[in-house]
Amino acid sequence: MKKIISISFLAVVLFSSCKKDDPTPTCTLSATSILGIYKTTGATTQANAQAQIVDDYATWDACEKDDLVTFSAGNILTSSEGLTSCNPPTDPFSANWSLSGNTLSISFMGFAINSTISEFTCNGFKLTSVDPISGEITVSTVTKQ
Repeated sequence: MKKIISISFLAVVLFSSCKKDDPTPTCTLSATSILGIYKTTGATTQANAQAQIVDDYATWDACEKDDLVTFSAGNILTSSEGLTSCNPPTDPFSANWSLSGNTLSISFMGFAINSTISEFTCNGFKLTSVDPISGEITVSTVTKQ
């Protein structure tokens, strides 16, 4: 009887420990999942939908590429210098943010910028903005730190 119980117990332990983890976790865009600290890792502009895409990020100084933006609870967005400080230093700022569907709104000093989160993963997102006057398209890629 002890052998049957031991074999049964061993079988349960072996088969329950063989559960495979999902290698690609899924993230759903929400006001909670967007919380965190991000660094811009790409930025492009396009004069209009038919124009050539220009890689603006390639022209940024190292001191700009490591700046951080934090999306906090209470819908507060703050910026901060990274490890490399620009000369003169970039002024930190604070703004309000909100998310409705895939539209991210950032309000700062009486201005509101509405952008579309065109891609979202557990590690970051792409933000697409279209200037309502000029039609210029800006795409920013941010990576969670």
